[in-house]
Amino acid sequence: MAKFTKPRYTQAWPLLGLLLSLPVQAGNSAEQAVRQHAVQLIQQRLSDAGLGQADIRLQLLPPRDLPACVQAWRVEATDSRAFSRMRFSVGCPDKDWSGDYIVRASVNARVASAARDLPAGAPLQKEDIAWSQRPVSEPADLFGASSPPLGLAARAALSQGQLLRRKQLQAPLLVKRGGEVRIVARQDGIEVSNAGEALANGRKGEVIRVRNVASGKVISARVGADGEVEAMD
Repeated sequence: MAKFTKPRYTQAWPLLGLLLSLPVQAGNSAEQAVRQHAVQLIQQRLSDAGLGQADIRLQLLPPRDLPACVQAWRVEATDSRAFSRMRFSVGCPDKDWSGDYIVRASVNARVASAARDLPAGAPLQKEDIAWSQRPVSEPADLFGASSPPLGLAARAALSQGQLLRRKQLQAPLLVKRGGEVRIVARQDGIEVSNAGEALANGRKGEVIRVRNVASGKVISARVGADGEVEAMD
């Protein structure tokens, strides 16, 4: 108990200092539990997105009439969609009491941005990406150093310094409708290839329809690298 009692109270007014320390202890205990829960939640979301070097600052707004609680506080996140305003339910088991903490988080992390003006459609190279500490509100939409957006292309032109967001990038177009492709069929270690014509645009991993130039047969094929497609039929 002594570690929560402020010296300026205990030295002059021991009894008053002891009484004042009780709600402070309860408040700090609840606040510490909420703070730990909030930091863990934010760190997990940043980790899931591959973002590192995070700086997390919290402002906690406690509920009214926070009681003293002997048992450990129960904490549950009830709304954590926006870092700027999260809500945590806290409960005191021995008092059968519950209330809500509002947590406003300011989060910065090392994320990818455009190192120069980038045209639409061009696959990103290492020199196209810059790294800096930026405010983060939607970590799942950003790129960290553990998962750089190399090889992805901007859907529209991006300006230097603009954050690279997942919703703004896509796999580059590797196959164009009407273009020549190499159809590859693999089975039991045997590979056979034929010339083909793409009947649709395709990005890596997408399945499109292609026509075998020799036989005229139309098949489904998965787009690979360098205009190669792997027969699915």
